[in-house]
Amino acid sequence: MRWLTAGYIDHYICENCHGIHLSELQGQDGVLESRLFVEHEDAILTTEIEVRPTALLALVADLGRLNMDYPSLKVFVDIVDDNLPRLIVADYLHTQAGMDQPQFLWIVQQTMMATQQLLLEITELGFLMQDDEPQKTPSAVH
Repeated sequence: MRWLTAGYIDHYICENCHGIHLSELQGQDGVLESRLFVEHEDAILTTEIEVRPTALLALVADLGRLNMDYPSLKVFVDIVDDNLPRLIVADYLHTQAGMDQPQFLWIVQQTMMATQQLLLEITELGFLMQDDEPQKTPSAVH
């Protein structure tokens, strides 16, 4: 958390999970949660984006291209029975061999920029759940 603060990346810890929420990404339209989980040997950055159910087929068909266009990210769809479909965007960091602050900040910043570009692209493609569409209240999965 000190490294995030030193890199001017707004963040907070919620009461429901042990993840560090990234405020900049979480404030974007369509983003339900954006978190960093730090473990002993690794760290994972995940962002959950709510997608339109009617766009699900086209989105799944486009996943291969999206994963190729954003090689540092792992992009996949998560469908839970009671919630709207979500696009999960993740980046995995191996930290067992060690990592210093400049490396960490560079990776987090690059992941955040790539996620924002991906979010912009899926918005332009019409995959993102828009505010004017009827929707169930999203619930965070912790």
